[in-house]
Amino acid sequence: MLARLLVLALLTVLSNASWAFGVTYDDLRSAGVKRCESIDASENQSGLAFNPDGYRSYYVASQCFQRVAVEFRDERLCAPVKERRSLFSSSWGYSKANCQKLVREGIAADRKILEDQKSRYLQGPVRLRDFRIEANGNGRDFDIIPSFVGAAADGYSLRFDILVSQSTAQTALLHASGYHIDGSSNLRIYIRQEDIRKRFPQFALNHPYIVRASLVLSIGIGGQSGKWSDEFIEKIFPAKARTQIMEKEIQF
Repeated sequence: MLARLLVLALLTVLSNASWAFGVTYDDLRSAGVKRCESIDASENQSGLAFNPDGYRSYYVASQCFQRVAVEFRDERLCAPVKERRSLFSSSWGYSKANCQKLVREGIAADRKILEDQKSRYLQGPVRLRDFRIEANGNGRDFDIIPSFVGAAADGYSLRFDILVSQSTAQTALLHASGYHIDGSSNLRIYIRQEDIRKRFPQFALNHPYIVRASLVLSIGIGGQSGKWSDEFIEKIFPAKARTQIMEKEIQF
């Protein structure tokens, strides 16, 4: 039963991890694809003498799909990329074959970035040492005060929940946000009693509850050169390997 609850706890944490990043990989990819689909398939550019060899003639939609395929490391988007044949302008740069080549090169570079980040993290991650919850000075609300160990500062998502039901791992959110954390970070997180009661109407003062804290190293979705899907990140640096969960009984 304990093992099952721990698995449910971790799944809850991971399923809520995207709040730290705002716009998702899927949102951005979908917007890029729609932009390409809106371009007339016959629209083209040619005679671009100042462009590099291979890019002096192309279909505008193919150029768009190739850029999106490379940015989002998705070889499937290379399928609609068509080379425009021209007598006087080279055009192999925007083609299915070159698109696939560029996507694979991008994936290889991204894999190295993530593997390096994983190696650095495993050498000395920031860890949650402890946390406590105490009454705020206004006599009504509360402050969460976590403490950490670890020298290497990095971006983390930090979340606190009340465990409402131990049998189903149902939780009520206390706080969730992203922070740049190292071992010396001193956080004092204000939470309103009113907000707790909105999420957990049965909340009562002078009552003990199990509070779960979760600390997850934030990976993000890549940068300007390329975006990473959740599936890609999970293959190389899974969320389970960069997540810490701590539970304590707290009396409010």
